[in-house]
Amino acid sequence: MKRSQLQAPVPNYQAAPSDDEVSPLDLWYNITSNKIVFAYILAIFLVAAMLYAIFASPTYKANALIQVDPQQTSALGALSDVASALNMNKSLDGELDILNSRAVMGKAVAETHADTTVSVDNRFPIFGDLYARLVGTSTTVAPAPFGLGAFAWGGERLVLGTLVLPPSLYGKKVYLTITPDDKWRLDGKDKDLLAQGRVGDSQSFPVHTDDGTFEAKILVSEMAGRPGTRFQVVQTSEQSTIEALRKQLKVEETTKDSSMIQMTLKAKDPVFAARFLNSLGNAYVALNIAHRSEQARLSLRFLGAKLPALRHDLELSEDRLNRYRIETKTIDIEDQTESLLTRSAALIKQGTLVDLNLEAAKAQYNEFHPSVKALQAQKLAIDAMESAVSVQIEKLPETQQHYLRLARDVTVNTQLYTALLSNAQQLEIAEAGTTGNVSVIDMAVPPEKADWPKVPIVVAGGLMSGALVAFVVVQLLGSLRGSLRDPLQVERVANLPLYAVVPTSKGQQSLLRVAHREGQGITLLAQSDPGDPSIEALRALRATLKFALAGNASNIVLFTGPSQGLGKTFTSANFSYLLALNGARVLIIDADMRRSGLGEYFPNERRGGLAEVLFGTVPLAVAIQRTGLENLHVLPAGNRVPPNPSELLERPAFAALLREASAEYDYVVIDSPPVLPVSDAVIIAQQCSAVFLVVRSEVTTGRQLTETIDRLTHARATVSGLVFNGFSAGRYGYGYGYDYGYGAGSSLETSGKRKATRVG
Repeated sequence: MKRSQLQAPVPNYQAAPSDDEVSPLDLWYNITSNKIVFAYILAIFLVAAMLYAIFASPTYKANALIQVDPQQTSALGALSDVASALNMNKSLDGELDILNSRAVMGKAVAETHADTTVSVDNRFPIFGDLYARLVGTSTTVAPAPFGLGAFAWGGERLVLGTLVLPPSLYGKKVYLTITPDDKWRLDGKDKDLLAQGRVGDSQSFPVHTDDGTFEAKILVSEMAGRPGTRFQVVQTSEQSTIEALRKQLKVEETTKDSSMIQMTLKAKDPVFAARFLNSLGNAYVALNIAHRSEQARLSLRFLGAKLPALRHDLELSEDRLNRYRIETKTIDIEDQTESLLTRSAALIKQGTLVDLNLEAAKAQYNEFHPSVKALQAQKLAIDAMESAVSVQIEKLPETQQHYLRLARDVTVNTQLYTALLSNAQQLEIAEAGTTGNVSVIDMAVPPEKADWPKVPIVVAGGLMSGALVAFVVVQLLGSLRGSLRDPLQVERVANLPLYAVVPTSKGQQSLLRVAHREGQGITLLAQSDPGDPSIEALRALRATLKFALAGNASNIVLFTGPSQGLGKTFTSANFSYLLALNGARVLIIDADMRRSGLGEYFPNERRGGLAEVLFGTVPLAVAIQRTGLENLHVLPAGNRVPPNPSELLERPAFAALLREASAEYDYVVIDSPPVLPVSDAVIIAQQCSAVFLVVRSEVTTGRQLTETIDRLTHARATVSGLVFNGFSAGRYGYGYGYDYGYGAGSSLETSGKRKATRVG
């Protein structure tokens, strides 16, 4: 019969996504089908997160607040504009860079001994640090539990007042061990003795390096612990220490244009975190004051170098003017000459001051600096005005010209000397009163609570990470398995009609549990619960069977599948029962002589079976057994298991048996072994009118299904269609339109709802 002639039933389910698409339902299926793997991975990450939260060394965060006042002046700066000139309105970004500079951080490192790390080396493995944090205190040494005095249990302390090691030992471990009588010994990494002494005594000791002998020093200021307590000491270079601290230090403006700087440092020692921030803030303030005071000193030094020359010029100009007055007997000058004198003197004074400022600016900046260029432009403008005044002076009589020049020199020199002398005096006062424009508002204090780990965040992070990893793993497992999941996917892979979609039956699972518990056979679901959805699906198959057999002279139906455990025996047994219940005479043959399954539904009366019939030892009529249903008969697999059933099935006796059974019964249903493991099903399929492949959701793969069809096709067997078993519709969002609202006694089949008795 041609495949196009078959009219497969069309179940009322919503369309599933195509193979090329991955829907959320597919992702959810992979999770539910691998839920144990998902749960294990999630639990592992959760436990790991909790262990990390418990055992991780806590980190503390200290902070300090600094105010930068760009407009602040010296306490005595109001005496002169010169003191105000010392205040520089710097960008706050520049102040942040200064706080991170080596000049400031280096002082804080030296003051707090941040280049030296001390830790207890002989804690109890794994749990020692946790126990020390929970039990130990900063004032007393924790007692050793269970007599384990060889370990340190908390409260141990070592403070080094001085430690000077050669650069060759930077980053390397040395060990200081407490010995009796408040003494200590210092060993190298190879346990070679470097030094020993008592608390409070400074010790010098030689260290031999490639560059010669280095005189190292150590001073133990404080020490607490039982004799035998060992501390690990590591000293690093200043540069390495600064780089490491920069990664833990955060310096930022609190809000834009607030002139407030927040310093935050994360460290394992809360006391050190506070001490370092306070030292850093004090070093920053001291550097700011020193820088501003240095500006005053430089200006004062410059003026001090210029004042003697100006005083000498003033005296010479006064002498020349007095001699000229005596010689010419000139006392007063005309108003016009006096006006020119005033203007000329003012311009010369301005020009001289600009020259002084220009000279000072060139000492600090290059010639392209904006300040230098501005002073040069100002000087050119003054020179131009001074030239214009000189032209007017040249028009005066010679005597007045000469007198004006001498008087102008005296006036200019007097004003310059007086102004600079006053500025120098004010600079001396300003230098003494310089206070800086930064101040520490909030000093750092040791934090009471650890900043990290935060248990809720760690646990939530562990859950999220575990869920993500578990999600990826189960999706990979789902893609690697490649199992068939929904009906449309099965039809696309097989290119065959789907005759029945048999949903997962809770009733069948219950029957299996009862049979296993009581050690009895399995009751047919079609008998015990005829209204079960899976039985309704088999009724749909029964209704369309005539289409599958149309055009065939025989009435032999084969149920097989790619592999074991797909439900073909359940399908063939219940389907045969439904056919017989509908009035047809049915013979069901258990052709699986290797692993008989029908015997669990129909007890074997031990009169022989298929194997004995094919061997010729038992007649067919004797081997056939009756069941509790009059029209349903069973041919069991037999008591004698042949060494190679496939050879037995190839005998002419098997074809003759099928012809005889086909003539005697309305339907002959065969339950065969799976196709892929053995060749029995392929041999049987050649003798059948209709072959139905049973595939199971989440078990059968697309490759198994296509290979099964190929084997049957190559053997010239006709595969009629598919039965999709074990499908969970709700898992994929499929909505079946079946309505099982049968009333009591509405049909003969539903009357089976009463307490069932086994068929057979």
